[in-house]
Amino acid sequence: MARLQVETEVSLFYEDFGDGEPVVLVHGWPLSQRFWEAQVGAFVAAGRRVVSYDRRGFGRSAQPWNGYDHDTFTGDLAALVESLGLSGVTLVGFSTGCAEAVSYTARSDRVARLVLGSPVVYPDPIARELRRAAAGHRIHMLDDVLRRFVAVNGHSALDEQTRLYLLRLAADASARATVESLSVWESADLSLDLARISVPLLIVQGEADAFVPPEDSGRRVARAVAGSVLSTIPAAPHAAPLTHHEQWNQVVLEFIAG
Repeated sequence: MARLQVETEVSLFYEDFGDGEPVVLVHGWPLSQRFWEAQVGAFVAAGRRVVSYDRRGFGRSAQPWNGYDHDTFTGDLAALVESLGLSGVTLVGFSTGCAEAVSYTARSDRVARLVLGSPVVYPDPIARELRRAAAGHRIHMLDDVLRRFVAVNGHSALDEQTRLYLLRLAADASARATVESLSVWESADLSLDLARISVPLLIVQGEADAFVPPEDSGRRVARAVAGSVLSTIPAAPHAAPLTHHEQWNQVVLEFIAG
């Protein structure tokens, strides 16, 4: 466990385990790097060096008042990768964390492979609705979001104790970060950056994603990036890395090995 100072009063919390080719994990809104618990151990056991971190405002990273825009999030990722001297990186993003993963890959020669899990990289009016809901009822909004993260045909694919654990992680984030970082999703269109992706790209999508429809997520990205591989996990929700971690890990590790 360590911290990286990215600004005078802003540090990022990160964990760095294992040896071998590096894998960097970027969590999505509104969670933290603890979302990746089911991936870290499996990837280290597969002979990889695994780096995961908390985006600013979330988890154990600093919670400044400002800086919750796409360029700053991308800059934080760049600072972490470059401060650790990583190269030949497999960069893995989940949900809204895919946004900075795409932008960094489009601009860096340190990324060898890109994995996008349930990608959220196009504008969506739901972000504006969530911003309004969070302004007065943040915890209620987060509770509803996390229910949809793990829902398959109206039923939860995750035990309630773990879902409540995720809710505690989300509730502990900066209230301002929770609201302001939604503006990235509300307005950012990464079509130009996607067009610049030249490394092997794997997209892993839950078949039953109730948060962002697959047609507007993984399938759309796959159409935008020639040569990309789309893998769909049957009966899996948005949070497939958590609820269907064995299948998800197998797909990603086979991609890395190949």
